[in-house]
Amino acid sequence: MSQRSRFSMFNTAEGQQAGAWRRAATGVCLAAAMSATWFAGAHAATLEGQQFEDTVVLGQQKLQLNGLGLRGVAWLKAFVAGLYVSTPSSDAASLLAETGPRRLRLKIMLQAPSSELTKSLLRRVKRHETPEAQARLADRLTQFAQQLDSLGELMPGDVVDMDYLPGKGLVLSRNGKAAGKPVVGDDLYRAVLQIFVGEHAIDPRMKQGLLGAPA
Repeated sequence: MSQRSRFSMFNTAEGQQAGAWRRAATGVCLAAAMSATWFAGAHAATLEGQQFEDTVVLGQQKLQLNGLGLRGVAWLKAFVAGLYVSTPSSDAASLLAETGPRRLRLKIMLQAPSSELTKSLLRRVKRHETPEAQARLADRLTQFAQQLDSLGELMPGDVVDMDYLPGKGLVLSRNGKAAGKPVVGDDLYRAVLQIFVGEHAIDPRMKQGLLGAPA
């Protein structure tokens, strides 16, 4: 049975497991996060077999890997997320207040439609943000959601980047190809990043992994 076929088995009624991506992104499911395994000579970190370089260059600025976290449902592993920032920190508030370039990288491990990720992110933003903030974000959030949906079927091995570039905004890409024009506003990027490392993050263990906490 294919992974996609197993996925459909989760789309059932109340009391049973629902869409794996949705649960993986909302924290209803079993989640796991752990610190990266660092290889001194390789300049990379790995989690669940997914390798992340310890530095990337974004907007002509070098960013450092802050931490890694796994999202999955039971034995199904959806993606490993890695957070890159200019100044690594274990303090979520500091990371959210940062105004420089940042990258949230998702390394996909399970076939699923990107629309499931879109729905989960939109629900989380609505839960976390005040009505006033939601009103300010509405049009831009819709634009970002349309870009996410346009990614279509996500496949194992795909790399999805959510970058923030000062003066430009949030840039979404799949395997290095931009999904559309930058969506302006550091407030939008902060709203997305809060889902992963904010006070009410999707899962405390994943949050700790992205903050670089030891296993």
